Amino acid sequence: FGIFYFIQEIGEIVHIYLIGKEDTRTHSLAVSLHCDDDAISVSGQNRLRQQITAACKHGSDLYVVGGPIPRRMWKCNMETMDWEQCASLPRDRLQHTLVSVPSEDAIYSLGGKTLQDTLSSAVIYYVVCDNVWVETNQLDTAVSCAAGVNLNGTIYLLGGEENDLDFFTKPSRLIQCFDTHSRTCQLKSYLLPFAGRMHAAIHKDLIFIVAEGDSLVCYNPLLDSFTRLRFPEVWSRVPSLWKIASCNGCIYVFRDKCKKGDANTLKLNPATSVVSVISGIEILLTNWQFVLA
Repeated sequence: FGIFYFIQEIGEIVHIYLIGKEDTRTHSLAVSLHCDDDAISVSGQNRLRQQITAACKHGSDLYVVGGPIPRRMWKCNMETMDWEQCASLPRDRLQHTLVSVPSEDAIYSLGGKTLQDTLSSAVIYYVVCDNVWVETNQLDTAVSCAAGVNLNGTIYLLGGEENDLDFFTKPSRLIQCFDTHSRTCQLKSYLLPFAGRMHAAIHKDLIFIVAEGDSLVCYNPLLDSFTRLRFPEVWSRVPSLWKIASCNGCIYVFRDKCKKGDANTLKLNPATSVVSVISGIEILLTNWQFVLA
């Protein structure tokens, strides 16, 4: 089980939301972090009882899917910390990707796996004001555990796992673009510079992507170009999966696992290309796996 990162702006306060759990606990936590110019601090947390399989922030609310029945979805008002159950997905799904599309007041669920461990190419979307799920056209290629971001009404689904010629799963380098206006999917003719599970965040018209290893990639969809940025040496000694969030004009990169009280964070200012490390964030979570920005 893991962690999700979300961004919310209320007035001049910018937050990163995390969902995760300690290795020794059975329950999970939703933690709100406040990020400013040179620090990140805990500003609140809410206990969860469900094991979350997917999540995203939509507006000022947090939406999570999972629990004993994998199709169930809940909404949390992060200001009042009140929870309410939403309409369930049409069928159970694991390792799918939830992406908020504010322009449509909708949340999309893309790909994933069935309970029979079969990869899915299904795309469905949740109409927030009507509290209903709608099935639509499918992905070009069935994937699970992919990173997903919304850029101007197009959902970029990056990497994850796909089937090989023998229908075994393999790390994917695909870039799939799902147009939420035409409800069609296009497969890019070029591949990602790395494969498998990764995470992405939007900054202006750029997509920043991290995966296992020691590099951060900036993807420009308009120019079809990739720019690789190096992590500091102290962070590249042990390969790890990374988590990323765009917050307050900067890119923050987190390790998925760390020792308690030693949650070092990498901070990149895209305007200046300056990289710095924020050390010793005091948070309770030590086991992070999933992130959605």
